Amino acid sequence: MVTRRQIRAKVMQAVYACITSEQHPETVFDLLLKEINEEVESLEKKKKLSGDTKLLNALYYDSIENADRYDGLIQQKAENWELDRIARIDRILMYMAICEMLNFEEIPVKVTINEYLELAKTYSTPKSSKFINGILDSLYNDFLKTGKIIKKGRGLIDHSVSKGPGNEFL
Repeated sequence: MVTRRQIRAKVMQAVYACITSEQHPETVFDLLLKEINEEVESLEKKKKLSGDTKLLNALYYDSIENADRYDGLIQQKAENWELDRIARIDRILMYMAICEMLNFEEIPVKVTINEYLELAKTYSTPKSSKFINGILDSLYNDFLKTGKIIKKGRGLIDHSVSKGPGNEFL
């Protein structure tokens, strides 16, 4: 069975490939995501579930289509950092997390942030997860204040992600 973390990791790789190769998004999707998308669709039909196909497609296409917009949001929060100094993979992880925070009311923000921090630990630099956590937490607080995040059920969070030890970028 394909997990959401595996979906996120494959989408991250496809977004990276699309942005760095400047190939058409559909071409990259067919090359890198078509097979997993079909597997996820099959599992959803078999188990009468839904959501993972939507997650895969929305994360991929939204991250590509809104990369410039998300870069602007990231730049506002990345004090003393030029955007081109932020690792491309970190930016892509943040694009995907922003998309997930704003578009998936059933996924708690804490889950979203934690998932992307785990991906950063696996696919990026040792300090990336702390940096990403700071940016995402700050954006989350802004989104809450402006009413851009609406969560239902267990996804409803009325407070920020913890600013405990190890989160010095917050």
